[in-house]
Amino acid sequence: MLLSAPAEVLLARIAARIDNPYGKRPEERDAVLHHLTTVEPLLRATATAEIDATAPIERVVQQLEGLAEH
Repeated sequence: MLLSAPAEVLLARIAARIDNPYGKRPEERDAVLHHLTTVEPLLRATATAEIDATAPIERVVQQLEGLAEH
């Protein structure tokens, strides 16, 4: 299963969080973007399901619960 979100959403969430410093530095943001373009396609190719993490949290939870039931 893959939780996915576009780069701008990921970077905005990283910038807004206060409990984890990772991603605040430019080289860390560059690494996030690099992984998004190089690693995520590999994960997507083998994922049994993909959930759009930009959906409302209630919808994401429903989808996760649905997958857990199977």
